[in-house]
Amino acid sequence: MEQNFHEGFLCWVYSCMSTEAVITYKVENEVRYIHLYDPLSIVNCSAKDIECLFVNKIGYKAEDKDQALQFQKVASICFQKGTNSEHMWSSKWRKIEKEELLKAEKDRKAREEKDKIARYTVVQRLAEEEKKAAQEKEKLTKALLKKPKRHEEKLKSL
Repeated sequence: MEQNFHEGFLCWVYSCMSTEAVITYKVENEVRYIHLYDPLSIVNCSAKDIECLFVNKIGYKAEDKDQALQFQKVASICFQKGTNSEHMWSSKWRKIEKEELLKAEKDRKAREEKDKIARYTVVQRLAEEEKKAAQEKEKLTKALLKKPKRHEEKLKSL
């Protein structure tokens, strides 16, 4: 959502055709529009923008009063409570989220370390198996290269 539209703010109205609030503002020689489909999207505005929306009331037709005033109420509450995109909410949930994030990070690092050790042991075990296979092959090669003994020659001729 665009921020700092308060400098060139012209007006904001509720549109019954598209069921949204439309904020109109001017940047240099260009007129721009911000379409708000949900009243809670006002929370994403900067503090100055919310103040601008609070001071300048929303325009609407009589039959759209209920819907339009929802946008105005959210702007009023955000202004009164100081809730905006620049504000870090201080709540118990924020503390719990941070603790859970740290716990998850610690668990992830522990899993990575365990995986690293497991990979190392697997590689080490494979290297040992290859070494044993090479030793077996070497023994077999040496045995085949030896000349047969006399008593072995007699057995072979029978």
